[in-house]
Amino acid sequence: METIVDRHPEVKSVNTMNHQPDQIEADDIQAWIDSVKWYQTIELSNGLKTKGIVNVSNRFKYFKGIHLRGATVLDIGCNSGGYCLWAKKQGARRVVGIDIDPIRLDQARRLAEIEQLDIEFLNMGIAELADFDRFDVVICIAVLTEVTDLFGSLAIIKNLIGRHCLLELCLARPALYLSLSRNWLFGFKKISRRAAVMELLESKRGFMIAPTLPILRAFFGEEFSVEYAGKGERYDMLRIQRLCRGTETS
Repeated sequence: METIVDRHPEVKSVNTMNHQPDQIEADDIQAWIDSVKWYQTIELSNGLKTKGIVNVSNRFKYFKGIHLRGATVLDIGCNSGGYCLWAKKQGARRVVGIDIDPIRLDQARRLAEIEQLDIEFLNMGIAELADFDRFDVVICIAVLTEVTDLFGSLAIIKNLIGRHCLLELCLARPALYLSLSRNWLFGFKKISRRAAVMELLESKRGFMIAPTLPILRAFFGEEFSVEYAGKGERYDMLRIQRLCRGTETS
């Protein structure tokens, strides 16, 4: 049977003396894991683990009350697939992860193979999701802080949500703001002028836009509840729920 070492000749074979076959395979997998740079720390079967900057298990608490068994799940910006792997293990019927980084997707596919999980990983950005059907659960963690078209991306995500969405992004928290713009003074009906503020912040890709929570609630509208779930691992975590079900999920 082909092993991780066979597929990755850069990983040296382990000493097979005094090792059982299962242990040899586990050692081969761990050798591959140790040879790769990771962003996500992901706990695998048999005690194996990738060693990254962010431990995906720290965010599992935000899924409380979201039923994954039998659900369809989309992870936008899936990185090495940590949340996809976990969702499938929780009994999700279909799991799709997308990312623009082919190296991370290769890691995700190999981890799914190791864990013997049927997960779809696609090399695409948010804009390419516009024609996708809805998913029961949409995950979008620390991705919108890196996009140039915040509200265009939010509009696509809004249409993808079948039931629930976990969205981690940076929120603005204005304490005091005053503008002489007539549009700012008289242009709002659904939110207060104080809340009608977005902050422009520097990011590693240039700039990110941070909206307030009332802006996001107004954007999603009455079909959704948008609740602040607390400080996430990097930014602010929101739980979004579609209140009226429309088209069936994929």
